[in-house]
Amino acid sequence: MEGNEKNLEIECGRLRLRSLSIEEMERLQSGKSDRLQKSVLTEVIKSALIYKTEQMRKTSKEAHPWLNYWLIQEKESGRGVGLIGSKHLPDENGYVELGYAIAKECRNRGFMTEALDGFLDWLFGWDFCSGATLSIRESNAPSLRVAEKCGFLYEKKQDAFRVYRYDFL
Repeated sequence: MEGNEKNLEIECGRLRLRSLSIEEMERLQSGKSDRLQKSVLTEVIKSALIYKTEQMRKTSKEAHPWLNYWLIQEKESGRGVGLIGSKHLPDENGYVELGYAIAKECRNRGFMTEALDGFLDWLFGWDFCSGATLSIRESNAPSLRVAEKCGFLYEKKQDAFRVYRYDFL
């Protein structure tokens, strides 16, 4: 992987996104970190943290920003309001699936739209990344709105999910 592997922070408007290390991910899993609003740590996110940490241990360090979570922090207060990241390395077509979560008390303030736009900018900086996908529960109207605001296009329905795609063309 060549390119901007050293760029492990993303500045965007009111937010800063920072790539988390294995140790930081483990602290979040165990609840020993005060860097993130607790409402972000749902059972789904805790399971993802475990899975992501296991994947990071199996890969080279330069792949970690593709496998971990990135902490979404308010610049002004420094508090962690959410997490964003890719679920794997880009597939054979150059697409990567993304996932994200925002603290309940921080919703409806445009944070996730801002964070997703910033993360897409980071992804665009990699020559081998052609775009991104999202799989969002049909019942998750706020997340569906975020995807559409950021330019993702509805592609198909898959079980209880809507699959969206974003192309870097």
